[in-house]
Amino acid sequence: MFAGLRRPTFRSATAFFLITFSTAFLMTVGMRMTGWFTHAPETTPDQNRSLGIAIMVAVMTLAVGATLRRMTIVELRSALLGAASVLLALPLSQAAISQSWNLATTVVSGLGFVALISGLIISLTIENNLKTGENDG
Repeated sequence: MFAGLRRPTFRSATAFFLITFSTAFLMTVGMRMTGWFTHAPETTPDQNRSLGIAIMVAVMTLAVGATLRRMTIVELRSALLGAASVLLALPLSQAAISQSWNLATTVVSGLGFVALISGLIISLTIENNLKTGENDG
């Protein structure tokens, strides 16, 4: 069952998925709990306990993904650009539908722009390394 984890490409794909999925999950839970784009849910103590467990599982998933294999610079660039596309698409589509722009839209779009700029800077670094003969990814 775990023999596939010995293959570098499978291990890389698994690690990439676990890291990006758990990060997206944690970000979504945070956005939901703050009430951005929806009303903040009213939770009972049992629901808070379940949410705490879900967050702990997501953090453990993130740690497992990170220990399987460290992400290369190219994978990091892909993760940042993928996150940027989601972080920019969600608030902009909400603004287009509701015809309103609020603080939450600005904050999430700002995070998207930070991820986009980071991914583009990494792309420039990769390009410079390829020109000089150093290949990090």
